[in-house]
Amino acid sequence: MTLINKKIILISTIIASFVIILIATFIFAEHLSRENSPKNISDVIKNINLVDQNGSQFDKESLNEKPSLLFFGFTHCPEICPTTLTQLSSVTENLKPPINLTNIIFVTLDPKRDTQDHLKDYIQYFNKNVIAITGKINEIKSLADNWNVFFETIGSSKDNYNLNHTASVFMLDRKGVFRGTIAWGENEKSIKKKIINLNKY
Repeated sequence: MTLINKKIILISTIIASFVIILIATFIFAEHLSRENSPKNISDVIKNINLVDQNGSQFDKESLNEKPSLLFFGFTHCPEICPTTLTQLSSVTENLKPPINLTNIIFVTLDPKRDTQDHLKDYIQYFNKNVIAITGKINEIKSLADNWNVFFETIGSSKDNYNLNHTASVFMLDRKGVFRGTIAWGENEKSIKKKIINLNKY
């Protein structure tokens, strides 16, 4: 075998090995992405016990096969929660057919104070498509963990305390599949565009 042929074989082997490594890395990255991506909300809520503001079980049927905007917060929130719910209510209410009236799912992170009746009174100030969810804190955490929602209690008083929490809104298509987020403070034009795109799935 000539020296030239040996070099060709060596170079070909190196290139083939590099390609194999690239493919393996891509497959592994895709696997990690699927493992870390939020599960379909229907797969999560069927294993936990949460109720809405009317005392009805929060399950797949609660979504009415409509796109949903999922937000975690609490009713004693001084700014982020009421501002977010007001903004989402306004944007979704003003969207015209064929855009569906998108669900706004408000999950409390403070079930101690946010009882079913309290949530029912609270959401009456927003659009009719708001669904308020409560339950035991461990069940709520199971739902929140699916979207890596962070929350912590601030303050030592038994009844007078605040919460730090993730302020993002999670967008779910009509099948409950995660399709992206709306950031805190995002402008209404951008939010409207995202909700319109969400309805295309």
